[in-house]
Amino acid sequence: MLYKLLPGLLWLQGYTAHTLRQDVVSGLAIGVMLIPQSMGYAVLAGLPPELGLYASIFPPLLYALLGTSNKISIGPVALDAILILSGLSVLAEPGTDQYLQLAVELTLLVGLIQFAFGLLRFGFIVNFLSYPVIVGYTSAAAVIIIGSQLQSLAGVHVDSANVLDLSWQLLTHISDWHGVTLGISVASLLFIFLCKRFLPKLPNALLLLVGSMLLSGLFHAGLAGVEVINSVPRGFPPLQIPDIDFAKLAELLPVAFTVALMGFVGTMSICKSQESPKDKHTVQPNQELIALGLANALGAMFRSFPVSASFSRSAAFREAGGLTQVSAIVSSALIAITVVFLTPLFADYPLPKAVLAAIIVMSVLGLFKYKEMKVLFRQDRKEFVILLVTFLITLLLGVQQGLLVGVAVSLLLVIYNSTTPHITELGKIDGEDLYRNIHRFESISVRKDLLVFRFDAPLYFANKDYFKSRLYGMMKRRPEGSLKAVILDAQAVSSIDSTSLIMLESVIENLREQGIQLYLVSLIGPVRDTLTHSAALREYVLDEHMFPQITDAVLYIDQGISSRASIARQSNTTKTRRRRT
Repeated sequence: MLYKLLPGLLWLQGYTAHTLRQDVVSGLAIGVMLIPQSMGYAVLAGLPPELGLYASIFPPLLYALLGTSNKISIGPVALDAILILSGLSVLAEPGTDQYLQLAVELTLLVGLIQFAFGLLRFGFIVNFLSYPVIVGYTSAAAVIIIGSQLQSLAGVHVDSANVLDLSWQLLTHISDWHGVTLGISVASLLFIFLCKRFLPKLPNALLLLVGSMLLSGLFHAGLAGVEVINSVPRGFPPLQIPDIDFAKLAELLPVAFTVALMGFVGTMSICKSQESPKDKHTVQPNQELIALGLANALGAMFRSFPVSASFSRSAAFREAGGLTQVSAIVSSALIAITVVFLTPLFADYPLPKAVLAAIIVMSVLGLFKYKEMKVLFRQDRKEFVILLVTFLITLLLGVQQGLLVGVAVSLLLVIYNSTTPHITELGKIDGEDLYRNIHRFESISVRKDLLVFRFDAPLYFANKDYFKSRLYGMMKRRPEGSLKAVILDAQAVSSIDSTSLIMLESVIENLREQGIQLYLVSLIGPVRDTLTHSAALREYVLDEHMFPQITDAVLYIDQGISSRASIARQSNTTKTRRRRT
């Protein structure tokens, strides 16, 4: 019962000193990454930097007890930050007390939504976001995040509607760029780039943060007009349940649902991509929702903002040798020590905002999936169009609108593919008892008196008319009066609904009037059950019109031999007998 309530304890079974050493090393590495990243993502979200530190301490601790994955790092994420900024900036001015209060309320709502979805076993919602939508959305979000940092990098503020307008405004105001700030930005970007290129294991972001603070304090960067962070509260905020502003609830809920969904999808994407047959325990989507939900709810009580799994930190977690979520406890402890003992240093050694902007820019570059775009363009143009639409809408209208449009376009494509599935005529390969697609093989024979075709989808109300129209279209290509039989290869038909049964009755009657018989082959058990339970079709399909293979139907048509026809009805007979028993 304890393991069921706290699945994270399962990873402690057989815990050894070697595992502890690995977790401590990885925990310190993740903590070193999290300190500058969490502060940067908090600033990106329009919040004070200390909220990022709080989000890196409390939520990961609770996830360590409740989560089912030992391969991810929970904490602030760039995508969540840009969603928060875009959603809350229309309700309050970033940086104000009202904005801060709304962010804390949003965190609580996100946690409650994820927790409720977990209890309701809604883990399947992760399937509503297709791969092209995620790639298009994250790539556009990366561009938006980078664009949002351009002002801090240039040391100038402009009014803009979107990232494209922002870029244009900055170019037209190039004479207003702050020289010292620009120099700090360029140096910071080069430092991180060179470190990643030649010293990838070096904690470049932390070194940059510490080094820039020292230089800023020594040379009084704030007096030179550089925007700095010179005040970070010491210690932890008091535990407090946020008060929900019900007047703003209707406006907060859409943002909360978006953040909750994207946080869960991102987390599950990382979990699933790292699954291995050797894993002792598999990731449970519903439990992940509960773990994330309660982690966010706890974070809201400590003035945190929403958290989820990070792609970059999860990769670093594995590379550093982390084996369990004990690593998260170590990193949380390191950040807690920083908050208690080191934050007063910001007063004497302020942190230039341009440095945080550079850290954010270099952190999110990996979110722009250029290689994945190229691959999808070559593989499937329809899905690439979904990616492109999601990318452009997100870029032009905003992250929430882009996500909604991407999901809508994906669902429309699913509906289109479902209502117009693959259907093809089959022919006999010369010298073989095999029937295959006539458009894929050269040495294939097609009889004028026989039409064999395959329908590759469940047969239901939305595609019944497409089925009938394509069948009649193939029949019309035969010389008039030559066709004697039609064979439907139904091996890919996983189900048939009542509307399609009525359609089949009309097709059978229509063919009979023309002297043509319809034969069904390779039916799976549930479909055979549906047909034989239909009063109108039962006698027809059982009266030598249902066969296990195409060759059996052809043999019956040509010679009247049906030695294996009973096999096509065997499972249904067995099922009926079991029911009676």
